[in-house]
Amino acid sequence: MSDFLEISRRRLLEMAAAITAGTSSSFGQALTGPELGLPPERVTVLRSRNPKGGTWPEVVAAGLAKPLGQPQLRRQNLRGKRVVVITDDWGRPTPASEVIPLLLEELHAAGAEDKAITFVTASGMHVSMKPADLERKLGKETIQRFRCLSHDAGDRNMLVFAGISDLGTPVWINRYVAEADFRVALGRIALHETYGYEGGYKMIVPGISSYETILRDHSMNFSRHSVPGVHENPSRREADSIGAMVGINFLVNVVVNSRDEPVRAFAGKVEEVHPAGVRFGDQEVWGAFTPWESDVTVLTLGPGESARKEPAPEILRRAATVTREKGTIICESSVEQVYQPVIGGSPVDEEAVNTTDAAALNAMLAKLSLSDLMWIHEKRDWKIDKRTIQHHVKAVRSAFYRVRALMTAQKCQMLLSPDPGKTLKSVAKNLPADKFRVNVIVGGRTTLPKIRPASAS
Repeated sequence: MSDFLEISRRRLLEMAAAITAGTSSSFGQALTGPELGLPPERVTVLRSRNPKGGTWPEVVAAGLAKPLGQPQLRRQNLRGKRVVVITDDWGRPTPASEVIPLLLEELHAAGAEDKAITFVTASGMHVSMKPADLERKLGKETIQRFRCLSHDAGDRNMLVFAGISDLGTPVWINRYVAEADFRVALGRIALHETYGYEGGYKMIVPGISSYETILRDHSMNFSRHSVPGVHENPSRREADSIGAMVGINFLVNVVVNSRDEPVRAFAGKVEEVHPAGVRFGDQEVWGAFTPWESDVTVLTLGPGESARKEPAPEILRRAATVTREKGTIICESSVEQVYQPVIGGSPVDEEAVNTTDAAALNAMLAKLSLSDLMWIHEKRDWKIDKRTIQHHVKAVRSAFYRVRALMTAQKCQMLLSPDPGKTLKSVAKNLPADKFRVNVIVGGRTTLPKIRPASAS
């Protein structure tokens, strides 16, 4: 064991950088070879493929040419029909203006007339887009030729009642979406903090739903399953249920890499498109699989990323999902210490709860316990305007996600180290030499570690 895992942080990053640059494929081999002194079957290196993307028009055109579950968009019969095109808004970097000409070519080929086409940005709980923002998102020509609207979840004149979901959520949606005969949705698929993944019927909820409907669905964000990379969670199930009530006739979802570049587009029937996009992302873009929960997980941030003193909670949560309970997570950091984050403890500041000062609210939320965060989120007696309540509730959820991630990570011992290899050597002295297993996550910000299902091994 004296030579066990003698690998420096510099060497670790050099090898990772070489792989990223495409000049080496030996990173995993080195970790399981003589340099580590471990047999290959005891170490798993998890690193996302994170491939280089193409151009938006090329990628989307390829998806439109081979739709899933239904004919091409141009082969639909849209003569005399009202068509609505839903796109994401300023909260996503999708350059809709580059793709809209392709959609319009398809819609016109199907018989749709300009006067019957409306564009709606799915702003959800975001602030509605101003005309200049709409022009940047949709393109100047689109703004001039078509009716273009930014959804406002708090504008009752823009909403119609669509019914009640199986779970009892009252559903109000955008009037123009409800009144359309044919609905097209354009958005991306990436990991999402609570819905598991972006895309699919999330364009309906929260995209074009009312403030009340969104709040009800968002209350399910607190489930322990509502985390990045888990599709089967309450928020996603409710969004899919309500989305199916409303309907999307043709979906275009684009899987993006960590640089927001388009990798592959899927188009057609929602129930086939979104699952296909998620599977592709898990296998080819952000996912990395291991057959076990390790005794020790080494977490590096990846080449080109500076090591912070306090690691991002979500990165630690992900590492914990592939580490056994009471195992050890060694995270690359600018300091060396045992990491025991303090969660909550300060009292609720009633004045800050109802303030319009976002900085004061966030400072207070960062110091609260889980109980107090939930108490504020469930308030029904806010003394501020409706729009500010939206922002406050969103801020509460963000604080909750941090607490939840740290609580999950705390099932393990967390060590911060500028030299993960050296720290791992020290930890290994206290483990059974012939049994313990290691996961190495390369690029914690871009890699989604997952346990490989037994059926897939």
